[in-house]
Amino acid sequence: MNPKDMMPVEISDQTMWTLSSDRKTVRLALPPLPLAGMAEPIRAIMDFDAETVDAMLERLTILRGQMLPPLPAPRKRN
Repeated sequence: MNPKDMMPVEISDQTMWTLSSDRKTVRLALPPLPLAGMAEPIRAIMDFDAETVDAMLERLTILRGQMLPPLPAPRKRN
C-alpha cells in the first residue's frame, strides 16, 4: 500500500462497529467515501455473523503479530 493513496478517516469505533438488536450480527459502517468521478460518496455497510467475526479476528491477530518488531535472537549459553 502506498501511503499517498490512503485517505485518513475520522470515526469512533463505537460508531463504526455496532451489534444488531437480535445480537446475531455485527455491523461495520464506514463513513461516506468520496470517489473521483462520482457525484455522491459511497456508503459502505457490511453485516458479519459470529463465524465471520471469529475468522476476521484470527486473521487480524496474525497480521498484528507481523507488524511487531522481531524478537531478539536468544543468547548462546555454554
